[in-house]
Amino acid sequence: MQTYEKAAQIDPTAAAQSYFNIGAVYTNAGRPDDANAAFDKCIAADPTRAEAYYQKGINLLGKATLQGDKTIAPPGTAEAFQKYLELAPTGPNAQSAKDLLASLGSSVETSFGKKKAPKK
Repeated sequence: MQTYEKAAQIDPTAAAQSYFNIGAVYTNAGRPDDANAAFDKCIAADPTRAEAYYQKGINLLGKATLQGDKTIAPPGTAEAFQKYLELAPTGPNAQSAKDLLASLGSSVETSFGKKKAPKK
């Protein structure tokens, strides 16, 4: 982890990738809170990094609880998947994000394929 942290400090243009890598390592180590802290740093360094939002959503979903037959996800879960879909509507995890949103009872919002309003 220290290598990635140092890389982010030495080369701020590569900070998003370094923080994403830290998040991935923590995710694989079963440390979702640390992973999401790293994904938040990745997003701060590059708010267009779609995969960081998806991975953050997955980690948050791991903390979901059940109330009866309804899944209650932590705050920010649906928003992370929505942001992923906004940035990567046809990305490799788009269908998964849509399915997860549907399972949470959220509607899938995307502007993909919508015509933009004419500029005045």
